[in-house]
Amino acid sequence: MKLSSKVILAILAACVSHSNGYVEVPGTNYLGQGYCRNADTEGEGAYPGYHDYTQILGGQTALSCDGICRNNNKLGGLRGFTLSGSDCFCFYDDGTSPGEYLGNCPAPFFSCGTHWTGTGDLAITDDSMIGGCYEYTTFPVPATFTSESTGDPHFRTGKNEHFEFHGQCDLVMTKVKNFANKEGVDLEIHLRTNMVRSWSYIKTAAIRIGNDILEVQGSAAKEDGIDKRHYHINFEHLGPLTHLGGYPVTISPRNNKYTIDLDKDYPGQSIEIKTFKEFVGVKIIGATEESFGNAIGITGDFNTGNTYGRDGSTVLHDFNELGLEWQVLPSDGKLFHEIAKPQFPELCYLPEDPRGERARRLAESDITEEAAEAACASLKDDFDRKGCVYDILATQDLDMVGAY
Repeated sequence: MKLSSKVILAILAACVSHSNGYVEVPGTNYLGQGYCRNADTEGEGAYPGYHDYTQILGGQTALSCDGICRNNNKLGGLRGFTLSGSDCFCFYDDGTSPGEYLGNCPAPFFSCGTHWTGTGDLAITDDSMIGGCYEYTTFPVPATFTSESTGDPHFRTGKNEHFEFHGQCDLVMTKVKNFANKEGVDLEIHLRTNMVRSWSYIKTAAIRIGNDILEVQGSAAKEDGIDKRHYHINFEHLGPLTHLGGYPVTISPRNNKYTIDLDKDYPGQSIEIKTFKEFVGVKIIGATEESFGNAIGITGDFNTGNTYGRDGSTVLHDFNELGLEWQVLPSDGKLFHEIAKPQFPELCYLPEDPRGERARRLAESDITEEAAEAACASLKDDFDRKGCVYDILATQDLDMVGAY
């Protein structure tokens, strides 16, 4: 079905517009037809590892679903998404502008029969499942990614791949030169890890934007009061904290999360530092090619997700080698208020026989893998769920689910 430009404009005028570049649309529902990346498969052929739709169940809003869909849009072709209750479904075509109708979509396939600016209609099998139909108003839709490091060092790359590094040293998580196109204003995130037997955890994170440095450390305080705050701003302990490099900073009511709002330059993007007991995690939310496209560091290349060395061309698949490669050097500057061992040229401390030690500890542990999986089952993100299970088994503390 090809709609005239007048009809399209009339439909869009009746839609609810959102600042992120998508609109909520009314729609007649159709069954079995829609945009697909590949008419014959679910995408594994032409698009290895990607499917025609991404499904995240429970607890989602239009804003969070938009972020999920953009995070999975590395190959392009994102057209819209459906909220079925609070479940998020993202839909993609083959990436041909302004969209190519490719026939029947492989089952199971849910969407809304919305009026796209290209050709064709998306489908839903059950009218009662519709919680909201959204289409993007521009093409191509910019991809985003969430780069992340969590307390017991689990890293998420720009390709949404996960790895662990259990050494002890200061690490370059990410660095962006001339952030927001401001000459000489760099953004850097350094992590300080501490090793315990065969595993380690992030005990401190430091972020520099321009000339400002925020350093956050975990706390053993059991209550959510002011005692849980443990930060330095420009090397001053608990100094006045309202902005970092001109970006607003807020501290959560529980004093366990620090949010740097990048909205003034990059709408919808932020950096979160979260603490749980002595553990610290850092998450870059909603990053785009424009904001973090030239980022380097242990979390990898934005466009490919490849974990490059400092030369920008060698891909390192051994994550101990990767950690050693991104150990903080004197040329990376000083972000932490005090020195801790090791410092280059002394190399990161690495655990001896981590797999053997871990296997022995698991055999002797009181908390089983099944119990850890049950404790983490409510977490919807695969990265969080896997990290949660690992952390519980490593620390023998079921409360570690609170870190996520």
